[in-house]
Amino acid sequence: MGGVLPEPLSAVEQGVVEGFRAGAVVDLSGAEDRDVRAEVLRGLLLGGLAGEPSRLARLRLTGARINGPLDLDHSQVDTSVTLQNCVFTDRIRCYGASLRHLDLQGCRFPGIVASYAVFAGTLNLRDSHSSATVHLIGARIDGSLILNRAQLSDRELALSGTRLHVGVDILAQGGFVCHGELRLNDAEIGGALRWEGATLLNPGGKALFAPDLKVGAVANLCDGFTVQGAVRMSYAQIRSRLCFDGASLAGDAQPLIDLRHLETRELTMLTTGPVDGDVDLRNARLGVLRDDPATWPRRLRLTGASYEILSGRHLGVGRLPWLRRDPDGYQPQPYEQLAAVYRRAGHEPDARAVALANQRHRRGTLGVLGRLWGHAQDLLIGYGYRPRRAVVALALLATVGTVAFALHPPVAKVPAEAPGFNPFVYTTDLLMPLIDFGQEQAFHPRPPLTWLAYALILSGWILATTVAAAATRLLRRD
Repeated sequence: MGGVLPEPLSAVEQGVVEGFRAGAVVDLSGAEDRDVRAEVLRGLLLGGLAGEPSRLARLRLTGARINGPLDLDHSQVDTSVTLQNCVFTDRIRCYGASLRHLDLQGCRFPGIVASYAVFAGTLNLRDSHSSATVHLIGARIDGSLILNRAQLSDRELALSGTRLHVGVDILAQGGFVCHGELRLNDAEIGGALRWEGATLLNPGGKALFAPDLKVGAVANLCDGFTVQGAVRMSYAQIRSRLCFDGASLAGDAQPLIDLRHLETRELTMLTTGPVDGDVDLRNARLGVLRDDPATWPRRLRLTGASYEILSGRHLGVGRLPWLRRDPDGYQPQPYEQLAAVYRRAGHEPDARAVALANQRHRRGTLGVLGRLWGHAQDLLIGYGYRPRRAVVALALLATVGTVAFALHPPVAKVPAEAPGFNPFVYTTDLLMPLIDFGQEQAFHPRPPLTWLAYALILSGWILATTVAAAATRLLRRD
């Protein structure tokens, strides 16, 4: 539908019309009269000029006060629009519209409704101030969305970008401030999120709501990035890196950082201090995980998370407290994952230490008999990860038995048929339940060494069963 210029036009509005025809900048910043009706701009943009407009025609207006609603809903605007440092009295509307380049740098307005709009170029909101929601639901921006130093404010929802498609980048650097929720769920960004130094404020709720977000390059939420409120990025796919280096993360909602099922080549969590809340990484798929004990969150869920490399200084068993921060209690998979990473990196002793810690943590979830059996396995052979303990225990028991039975030899059952007594072989016969040298069957221990013989037999069975169980576990897992 074409546009119609209202009559009569004021002198200022006539100047805007002439500037539009020539493609010239009309600067009203220092003018006494800065008022321009929104319907005049609408008429110009929708072909309201008499005759064939010049090929130079475009709207370039600075410092105006634009009165009334600028309504471009479902319209096609074939020229670029530059409205800088202007003040709008009403919400800007371009729902379902098709535009080229829209530049609102430094403008003040009570919100934008641009859902399902198509921008062939860039949507520039640099240095702008919005006192109500910026609606970009289902919009498509073939260039970039620029929010550098912008201030968006709405108590509930400051920017609504569900299913937003941006061809290049979303830039929100250099002091961008968002009061209220910033929503980018199911959005797709062809380039990067460059949000260094941005501030998102929604302490009691979600500051960033971006599940199922897709980013074609890096997502830099770092270098002074500040959040007061929850960050929700579950099921997000970040092609290159999700970075929280130098970020400050706080808020009351839990989990504070939701990264469940995140997929990215690198996740860096070198925040300015420990995250005072829950960080949920369950089922995340990471290439490199970069963190530091000084910034570990208070609570951390890692069940199902996988990572190929732990970057930074090697912590060895110093990373075990990291696994103990799950508020849901013992989970075996995080231990197995860490042990596997250590093993691939060639840190086999640390891998065994983590596997042993896994069994010790698991023991606390068992019943009384299970805990007793676990203590026995731990004491004797360290659940199979300390095999030298079995050798030491066996050597100690063999020494005690050999000395005791050498000093107090047992009595032959049938003296005429008994072989020559050997205290070491006799003790070995008692200790090894599956080996028979004939000594145990030929001799009876004398009291009080009868109880020593029983203890050696019992110890032998415990050692054999424990070693068999540990060997089965190692073959199955390692």
